Amino acid sequence: MDITDRLAGFAINTSFDLLPADVIEQAKKCFLDWLGVTIGGATYPIANILTGFVEEIGGEEQATILTKGIKTNVLNAALTNGAISHVLDFDDTHTASLCHISSPIMPVIFALGEYRHLSGKDCIAAFVSGFETSARVGLAMGPDHYHAGWHATSTMGRLGAVAAAGRLLGLSQKQMRRAFAIAATQSGGFTVVFGTMCKPFHPGKAAMDGILAAMLAARGFDAPENILETEKGFCRIFSKQVDFEKITDGLGKHYELLKNTFKPYASCLLTHPSIDAALDLRSAHNISADEIQKIEVTVAPLVREVAGKQRPKTALEGKFSVYYCIAVALLEGGVGEDKFTDEKMIDKRLSDLQQLISVKVNPEFNNTTAELSIKTVKGYSYTKKILVPRGDPRNPLSFSQIEDKFKILARKIFQEDKISKLIYYLRRLEDLDEINQLVELCS
Repeated sequence: MDITDRLAGFAINTSFDLLPADVIEQAKKCFLDWLGVTIGGATYPIANILTGFVEEIGGEEQATILTKGIKTNVLNAALTNGAISHVLDFDDTHTASLCHISSPIMPVIFALGEYRHLSGKDCIAAFVSGFETSARVGLAMGPDHYHAGWHATSTMGRLGAVAAAGRLLGLSQKQMRRAFAIAATQSGGFTVVFGTMCKPFHPGKAAMDGILAAMLAARGFDAPENILETEKGFCRIFSKQVDFEKITDGLGKHYELLKNTFKPYASCLLTHPSIDAALDLRSAHNISADEIQKIEVTVAPLVREVAGKQRPKTALEGKFSVYYCIAVALLEGGVGEDKFTDEKMIDKRLSDLQQLISVKVNPEFNNTTAELSIKTVKGYSYTKKILVPRGDPRNPLSFSQIEDKFKILARKIFQEDKISKLIYYLRRLEDLDEINQLVELCS
């Protein structure tokens, strides 16, 4: 097999001029969505911790920590921006690979793009290169990887990050093969840390390691050149059910980026079908929390495994509680970022409503399916089944809807005129001579 070689060739040769129009449009959606959640996450404790850390250890002023106006070296900038972008758990998701792909790749694009004064076209091409790399290796690994306890955003994220970095730095194919190995050997990240700062730390560290790997490879750092397919390499170590054909089948012709999901709710994606059902029932039947006697929800097995926290105590834990997400949807009619605060976790009305919820698992359900039933104190029963939640590529958010999400998040920090300028540039990203124009607006 020559899997690593073929993927390396694709990574470094991805050209903006050869990308289909719908792929370019989808990539720009990803830029808009990622930047929005990064701005929105900039006020959270992890942002202050990492920014303080960076200020303490210093670094050559090469790239910007977005919204903070602080410059540091590209590694520290990627680490910090990557972690901040995932703290809300509001970033896009490639469901087939169980991976948040943008959050480890975009920090690479912004750090190296600013450092090297690269164009919008170069940045779009590098993003597509990285996205397809992560997605296709994730598909090849299958669900076995995630079920074993590995956080795919962290492990697969390093491969996408280094692919994007290699494209931006102009690596040769031989250097790119080695860069994959340097990134792969740094991989790690466990799902058991979900609900803590370690989860958003994963994509930040993946972005940092991707840049490090590409820069070392450019300097002649030695590494195996077949890390993906070799007997005890990345794929076979991390999964027992590898399908290598999924990495290269249709590579450069069929784009996994078009199957990306954008989140309408600020919680674990696995909770979204249940949220949709709750919101739909609330709207259709004008149900108030006081009327509810019992709530039953049936979900896929992975939902209870990953998002089954029954008594969330912190905002981060609430994002991984299908109980809390259903309760806040029914009680308040929305599941935006403002619904996830530590204070809301002890709100008696929300706690009482969660007590009425029972979660059942149907092994025949896939991760985008949920069925919610509500029984009222007057004896009425209502049921809603969701097969394709909002934001799924089969039920996508429009550019305008992602703009609305961006505006809500950006208003936490920026004035309307700056928000309008950011959206203007992101809409026309391919026309930017340097991504620095965008970065300067984010300081």
